[in-house]
Amino acid sequence: MILRFDRDRRQGLHCYVMRADEADLPGPMWPGLWEQDYSESPDLNPWIRHAINNNDGEALAVWRTLIWELTEGRSRFATPAYYRDEAAQVLRIDREDIPLVRWEYEVDVERSEWPDADIGFVPARSCVALPPATDSWQRDHAGFAGLFELTSQRDLTDLALAVAGDATSEITLFALAEAERARLLTRALNQRDRPGLTEILQPGDIFVDLAVVHDLGAGAASYLTIKAPEAIDDVDHLAEHYSRAFRRYATQVNQIRTFDEFHHAIDDLLAPPRTTGTS
Repeated sequence: MILRFDRDRRQGLHCYVMRADEADLPGPMWPGLWEQDYSESPDLNPWIRHAINNNDGEALAVWRTLIWELTEGRSRFATPAYYRDEAAQVLRIDREDIPLVRWEYEVDVERSEWPDADIGFVPARSCVALPPATDSWQRDHAGFAGLFELTSQRDLTDLALAVAGDATSEITLFALAEAERARLLTRALNQRDRPGLTEILQPGDIFVDLAVVHDLGAGAASYLTIKAPEAIDDVDHLAEHYSRAFRRYATQVNQIRTFDEFHHAIDDLLAPPRTTGTS
């Protein structure tokens, strides 16, 4: 896997986009993901620990890690598309305590070119239980997404678990240079008129959208979209680092025999540049 971003300028923002169709994004590589029974232990279960299984492979974990490293040093707030209450559950947050927002971002994975796929903000919507399992709170708040503060990479992995149940999924992340602007972000995402990223992002902020195809057939593509008011040098640096790490992993994957060995290999694959001697 080669991580390569295309560059663009849109509405005054620097844009970095990685598009991956079925041929570009490697599927699960370690044979044990199909052949071995997953442990009930969260530390050994690859799905619980890394959101990796025999459908969502190692490459998506690399994408999420790149996002986390890129936004280091900022306060991170995320909206998981549609599965707001499931996200609250995995993050162990009472749903009534979630900051709710009326607008969420959309990148349409069924559109083959990013300028068309980059829809922008759309009215939020969240999952509502079907009758007879009615839920009045869900019905009353169906038109709201949740804005979750992420304090660890574990939180981002948990969001991936929460939204991965459909053919596609989407997580949007706002990385703010100043934590005290979280209230302003919430206000902007609750305004009556459709917000614009140009008005929301300030110098030092980074916006990321991760729209993923899990099982949608030919023609669809996953998109990793990054936008910022300023150019981001770390995009290419991290892309190069994780491309090398993935190639190294690919040469060793058939030597892995156990889940314990697999997790050691994944920890090495996802290690940031500052903790490795190979970048």
